[in-house]
Amino acid sequence: MNIEKIDIKNLIEKFENEYSCKVVYITKYGSKLYGTDNPNSDTDYKGIFIPNKNDVLLKRDLEHFNFNSNEKNTKNSKDDIDLQLFSIYKFFNLLKKGETGAMDILFSMFREDTQIYNDQEFTSIIKENYKKFYNRNLHSFVGYCVGQSKVYNVRGERFNELHLFVKKFNSLVKEQGDKKLELVFPLIDEMFDEYDYKYINYIIADTSRGSGEIKQGKYVEVLGKRFLGTVTVKYFADKITNMEEQFGNRARASAKGVDFKALSHAVRVISEVEELIDNDFITFPLKNRVYVTSVKEGNETLEDVMDYLDNKLNIVQGKLENSNLPERSDEVFIDALLLKLIGRLVERYYNYFSY
Repeated sequence: MNIEKIDIKNLIEKFENEYSCKVVYITKYGSKLYGTDNPNSDTDYKGIFIPNKNDVLLKRDLEHFNFNSNEKNTKNSKDDIDLQLFSIYKFFNLLKKGETGAMDILFSMFREDTQIYNDQEFTSIIKENYKKFYNRNLHSFVGYCVGQSKVYNVRGERFNELHLFVKKFNSLVKEQGDKKLELVFPLIDEMFDEYDYKYINYIIADTSRGSGEIKQGKYVEVLGKRFLGTVTVKYFADKITNMEEQFGNRARASAKGVDFKALSHAVRVISEVEELIDNDFITFPLKNRVYVTSVKEGNETLEDVMDYLDNKLNIVQGKLENSNLPERSDEVFIDALLLKLIGRLVERYYNYFSY
């Protein structure tokens, strides 16, 4: 019998007994899901559990659970187990927000050979309705890639724009830090009139963060990061100044000091976004896993990787703005499914729910 599955089974039993929860899904995660692993890669696992109904009603239920067999505070070896479990409602909320980890878990359900534990009733419902859980809110995906670009892209026009914008904005609002950002929109309008910014602009988007009544608000978007007009001028100025400082630090990065593993994640993530926009699906193992692995192992030059990321960022941001992805997840369906899973599926496993 597979030793890996025995260890995970023991962990599941211990977790379920201690917290009266029902684990419904566990998959290999990270490089072994993406197809970018090597013989020395450790194994990460992520999964989903349905909380005890009584704990939900009493508001004492878990949102997530972490276990790591390595207690030495050192880098994991290939024999270590790193397991992270999310409650079902936490998982659904992360999907609504476009969180990369949750999206990977969702589409891992279509790759059977990496699944360690699978409640068929649960996963069949998710797979049949997978398009209802996510929406076009994929800015955490894009933001991660922009973040890597900020660290290493020495020459990009993004930095030039950011430097120009920060310098001008800070000079215009020195004494207006406590004001709401929306009150200085006229000043920003003037800046936009003076210079044709490509990566800094206004955007109208949902402010309700995936729940409740749909509300639209005006944001200033700076290199993929959004700032709602209700934040203070000081907050906005501090954040964009910090972004510029991070960009400046990248000039000191040499190929020797480059974190190619982090860059490989950026390459992976931007490719996942593009596939999702194009095909309403993310394939595992990754379609471009050979290139991602090559980046991860430092076999590509920094310049080539940054050219790839810059090109993909421009393409994907354009595709995202014009995509047919829904504005919002299917809230009605998700809420009904949550009630069903917590109220009925759990009762099937826990007789003491009946009084």
